[in-house]
Amino acid sequence: YFKMITQLFGERMIIANATGCSTIWGGSFPSNPYTISKKSGRGPAWANSLFEDNAEYGFGMFSSMKHRRERLAANVRDMVREVGLYSNLCDLSE
Repeated sequence: YFKMITQLFGERMIIANATGCSTIWGGSFPSNPYTISKKSGRGPAWANSLFEDNAEYGFGMFSSMKHRRERLAANVRDMVREVGLYSNLCDLSE
């Protein structure tokens, strides 16, 4: 299942794992069920938590990514307004 889901969503996937049995089969050499994209060479981001708090650990990863994306979008909007492209873009959309 992991091979298939990482083939479909691997570059956009984030895995928060708690140390345990899944660490043994999910990251042991030489086999690894997580695949990478042939085009970019990237696969899922995978982080491991020492204790059984992977839900909170994963939520923290999600929250930080959401915050960074929102901040990037706000910075781009501010830059567009500052440069004066906003009115030009609005004129083009009409």
